[in-house]
Amino acid sequence: MEMKIKELKGKLKVELIDTTPSFVNALRRIMISEIPISAIEEVYIKDNNSALQDELLAHRLGLVPVKGEGTLKLQVEGPLSVESGNLEAIEGDVQIVNKKIPIVELLENQKIDLTAKTKIGTGREHAKWQCAVVGYNYKNPEKINLEIESCSALTEKEILKRSLEILREKAKNFKLEISKYKFL
Repeated sequence: MEMKIKELKGKLKVELIDTTPSFVNALRRIMISEIPISAIEEVYIKDNNSALQDELLAHRLGLVPVKGEGTLKLQVEGPLSVESGNLEAIEGDVQIVNKKIPIVELLENQKIDLTAKTKIGTGREHAKWQCAVVGYNYKNPEKINLEIESCSALTEKEILKRSLEILREKAKNFKLEISKYKFL
């Protein structure tokens, strides 16, 4: 199998030559469900009189890409366009990857006061831990194009590398397990 990688703005295109759809689909499934990343898991809201209900606010925060584990706080008062950059790390080693993600618009006398904890998980558990949006198409029977777009703190190349490592480990474990059986 041969792999040709082409970087585009915010995407990685990988042309796979002499492979099968099964192999490419295995990579795609690993990318969306098995690579561990960090996301906001617990949100403790002390005060929220914004237009967003507590549940919607917590859901939006869970989809903000973060790196590392720790605790964040959000303490803001309107009028203000609240963005992911308003989240401030107060404990642990946690960073906001994209500081320009809109969260909510606060009007005069509206405020939010909350803390949030991050946790590492996988896309298999919840979509907030899905590290990439991945698709593929056939150019012809010998060539399959795989397109990777990160929606996490990982780069597209890191996602590709980690998925290949996971697939290699799965194949190694499968080979070990199958060697335990005797076939006639």
